[in-house]
Amino acid sequence: MNDKEKIAEILKKCNSFLIGSHVNPDGDSLGTELALASLLKRMGKKVAVLNPDSLPSIYDFLPYKEWISSSYKENNWEVGIIVDSSEYERLKKVQRFFSSLSFVINIDHHISNKKFGDLNFLDSSASSAGEMVYEIFKTLGERPTKEEALLLYVAILTDTNCFKFSTTAHTHYVVSELLSFGLNPRELQEKIYDIPFLTVKLLGLIFSTLQISKSRKVVWVEITREMLESIDKGRSGEITQTDVFINQIISIKNIKVAALFKELDNKIKISLRSKDSVDVNKIAKVFGGGGHLRASGCLIQGALKEVEERVIGEIEKEIGDKVGSKQ
Repeated sequence: MNDKEKIAEILKKCNSFLIGSHVNPDGDSLGTELALASLLKRMGKKVAVLNPDSLPSIYDFLPYKEWISSSYKENNWEVGIIVDSSEYERLKKVQRFFSSLSFVINIDHHISNKKFGDLNFLDSSASSAGEMVYEIFKTLGERPTKEEALLLYVAILTDTNCFKFSTTAHTHYVVSELLSFGLNPRELQEKIYDIPFLTVKLLGLIFSTLQISKSRKVVWVEITREMLESIDKGRSGEITQTDVFINQIISIKNIKVAALFKELDNKIKISLRSKDSVDVNKIAKVFGGGGHLRASGCLIQGALKEVEERVIGEIEKEIGDKVGSKQ
């Protein structure tokens, strides 16, 4: 019996499930857990969805978003299911709810997954956790509802950045199956990827920080606290989806690796993207992070320029070049 079949048996046999995912939720984590929760509810199961952070505003259109909570009074669930998380620690404040359960299923596609579950369904060749959960639907013999199809489509769409990363023939097959439920792909893409006015203003500031290595194979940009405050003043954090900016610079011709450095309190958040065969997961792991072969990230304590020098140095080391400088 393979992992999918084992999970299918557990979903049929047990009656109560706690589902959760990582801090800073994205389309894959949200779409996957809500689709799975909907399936279990249709099967007559008791289900709760528990996340450490609230839903980003761009995902306000998702069906069943009201099921998501950040706390729960009872914790007598038979099974915990964690999706799209490479390690337990990414659950932050809700980790304690899952670690106290007697059985936890770990469903993930990150190559850096630490296999923390009692049952680990891992597939680094999958585009997303959503693609993997679709296979669980099939193993159960359950046809998704239109709402569940939408959730799984959003999971795949967002984690592949509109099918630019980590896609296979199987990914496109799953997407074709989901679209057969009458989804409107253009409408969904607009809801998620249309850029707000303030984000475009911030993009102008970010592009002014663009740097390129001497090898001309690595580019990077910065987002400082001052930038965010100057653009977003008085709007209560209206700009939240800043990772999208790195997708602009990885498309630069002849570039192999792109990096985005975002200044937080006492830490720098680094997002990495690559082309060709450069393994940015390997680079991120040097600094305690991880992710995918061509899309990874990490958090590093330190000053912005110091962190930039360390990370760019590691990237250049990986691709066989020396540390670059500003053009």
